[in-house]
Amino acid sequence: MTVNDVVDDGAINILSQPILVPLDGSDVAKGILPYVLQIAGKANIPLVLLTAVDPDAIDCPASVMSTVSTSAGEPMAICRARIEESSRVHAQDTLHGVAACLKDDGIEARATVTIGDPAEEILRVSEEEGCGLIAMSTHGRNPIGRSILGSITDRVIRASNVPVLTVTPARAKKNREEGAPLTTIVVPLDGSELAQRALPYVEWLARILSMEVLLARVVRTEHPTYTDTDLGFKVPAFREEVNWEATEYLEQVAQHLRDKGLTVRSQVLVGSAVRALLNLTHATPQTLIAMTTHGRTGLSRWMMGSVASALVRRSGAPVVVLPAGLPARPRLSVAAPGVARALVSARRSPGFGRGRSVVSRSRG
Repeated sequence: MTVNDVVDDGAINILSQPILVPLDGSDVAKGILPYVLQIAGKANIPLVLLTAVDPDAIDCPASVMSTVSTSAGEPMAICRARIEESSRVHAQDTLHGVAACLKDDGIEARATVTIGDPAEEILRVSEEEGCGLIAMSTHGRNPIGRSILGSITDRVIRASNVPVLTVTPARAKKNREEGAPLTTIVVPLDGSELAQRALPYVEWLARILSMEVLLARVVRTEHPTYTDTDLGFKVPAFREEVNWEATEYLEQVAQHLRDKGLTVRSQVLVGSAVRALLNLTHATPQTLIAMTTHGRTGLSRWMMGSVASALVRRSGAPVVVLPAGLPARPRLSVAAPGVARALVSARRSPGFGRGRSVVSRSRG
């Protein structure tokens, strides 16, 4: 297998680029490792293990302050320097232990400890090491005790130039208990070229991990309201056409991936984007979600940035969030509205599109 067999259309080649794994010494943060190992083991990708000691999290206890001579300089600065160095040494030893365990599993890993704002350090090290993926838990605690992997994950997702793989502590715990491998990649699409930029990475992951691809598009057959609910003014005249256009769009994308040897199925969901996608992922076991951070088009009218954030927090599935700045790929040709209308008319039957919230197609 060559790089060109897996990644094309101008996508970043993450097949041979290191994966950055931020850790903080907690079991919660290490919950990401089983997912990383699935990818790194299959693709023979090295890991960079990183702990960023946050200097703003340092509090000098009175017992330490009392041992610092005021004549030697500023007590607080000396205290902070001592704790920073102690934390750095402790983190380095911990990461070396993790790297040794990974080596026993045949995974190459090297350890790096830095001092600074965790989100900034993660982004800096990712760029300097030429990483193609950042993988981290959504929560955790650093050696000094302050929670770092909650808002930090959100900051990294928003600023990263490479994909970010996240997992919640609850999902990581379930994975440790059950040990079942991931089997399906759910790919939310909204018809935009920006959303389609995720497809080369989906192809790579599906091929490497032998996973089925489930394409999903959410449409609203109603006039939207100010709240993210299923309430609104129904527009029955549009329902059939919107459902069919979305189905045709997904079918063409699916066929593009099938032509490359992947197993693909698709579903059109009706209603609130967040709610519909959450229901889909909850009903699909052993799921990995992959999507770009932003996208908006047509009658679907939903923002993939806010949707991605909601799925990271609430889906219970690992999520790969792909940055909006990914290289563009040739836009897939999809049926124009007039063509879709003709198709709808040709295939019209009593009750078609009425009372149906999901349209599904599957073909291996």
